[in-house]
Amino acid sequence: MKGNLQPDHRTAILDLLHERGALPRADLAALSGLSPATVSRALASLRRSGYVREVAVPGDGPGRPARHVALRPDGAHVVGIDAGGSMLRGVLADLDGTIRRRVARPARDPRDAERLLEDLALVARDAIGSVDSRRVRAAAAGLSGIVDHAAGRVRMSPDLPGLDGVDVAARLTEALGIPVEVDNDDLLAAIGEAAAGAARGATNVVFLSLGYGLGAGILVDGRPVRGSSHAAGAVGFLGAQQLDERASGRAIPGRYIAALVRAGRGPDVAATMPGLDARAVFERAEAGEPIARGLVADAVAAIAEMATDVAAIVDPSVIVLGGGLVANSSVILDAVAERLAATVPFPPRVVPSALEGAAVVHGAVALALAHARTRLQGAPGAHEAPPGRARRRTVLQLV
Repeated sequence: MKGNLQPDHRTAILDLLHERGALPRADLAALSGLSPATVSRALASLRRSGYVREVAVPGDGPGRPARHVALRPDGAHVVGIDAGGSMLRGVLADLDGTIRRRVARPARDPRDAERLLEDLALVARDAIGSVDSRRVRAAAAGLSGIVDHAAGRVRMSPDLPGLDGVDVAARLTEALGIPVEVDNDDLLAAIGEAAAGAARGATNVVFLSLGYGLGAGILVDGRPVRGSSHAAGAVGFLGAQQLDERASGRAIPGRYIAALVRAGRGPDVAATMPGLDARAVFERAEAGEPIARGLVADAVAAIAEMATDVAAIVDPSVIVLGGGLVANSSVILDAVAERLAATVPFPPRVVPSALEGAAVVHGAVALALAHARTRLQGAPGAHEAPPGRARRRTVLQLV
């Protein structure tokens, strides 16, 4: 009914405090389009929940300091998890999205569903630490593979095969006692870079994960692109020779060994290079070894071609490159930027990840905060703006 406090009124206030910082009540009313009385009721509800507080702000002249309303970051917390491979990482973040605690734990057996679920729950509990668990509102996990976000289920995960077909969200929700959402790790990396990294403020973003496997996370107009089978961004399948078999960190060492055998180095050459990985092949190429240089040049050209294809379809404003193949080397970054400049009419910016391997957990935090925000609204999808105010799209609102 007219005049009643709606759940979205509270989230409108939280949005403004997150975007603008501490504000007087009059400014909250003017910026939100809500009446002063409605703002007062919304603030009373938020204060009871521990989300906001009033702070004294010294004025320019004599008299009592002005009172502003400020977000209380420690009023709620969320957990973000990166389960992209054999090492599981977790963080605890506050209501403002600031990470307060980081933990890591190895996955004991990527093929064992029960152990993986136990390890994921342990990472979440480690991240929560000594914080009052009643203040932890939600958790989210970025999982390697094809993930049905809406169903909370992993459809296929080459890196964590034990999770294939498992309803991870429901199992972790039961184990932790808080709502848990799951999504593809590369998609959450794109969200993380848009929320807190190299693509901050951008709404058309591609994150290319170039590591042991290859993948992409895509945002169009601020909205995650998942696809009808939840496999959007599976760029490793591109090309007549699948890109993952040509240019991934998984494939490059084997291709290098095969090239050495063809060059007459002997069938047992692999035994002389224990622990060979893609980074070592790149280092050999940079040192001028011809076979390594040729193989790396081919892999880099394939990645640049893939980035061009993705850019032509998606038209992003920025492409963020992350993953182990990009670390400590500009060769891929330069090749992608040069190929884009030469082939597409409006080339996007090409930048390295600014989050140094933490893009997924930042995206998971954004997803968990969005879920907590939806719970505050009282019903899924209740995103209607108050009368007279057009809601500005943000990454946190659209995940």
